[in-house]
Amino acid sequence: MPKNKKDYLCSCYKITKSDVKNHIKNGITDYKELQKITKIGSSCSDCKKKTKKKFYKYVEKLSTE
Repeated sequence: MPKNKKDYLCSCYKITKSDVKNHIKNGITDYKELQKITKIGSSCSDCKKKTKKKFYKYVEKLSTE
């Protein structure tokens, strides 16, 4: 459980950085696919912009590990 609001990428649906990274590790590499599964960034435009950018940053980072 996240300790504070900073742990959430999408506070609207309480999706954490860790949640997103786990989905990527399990093969999700497309933001729209992640949205279908988690609803991340589908409630407000601020979350969508922020989470989409972070998602692809994590995809790039995790693909090189």
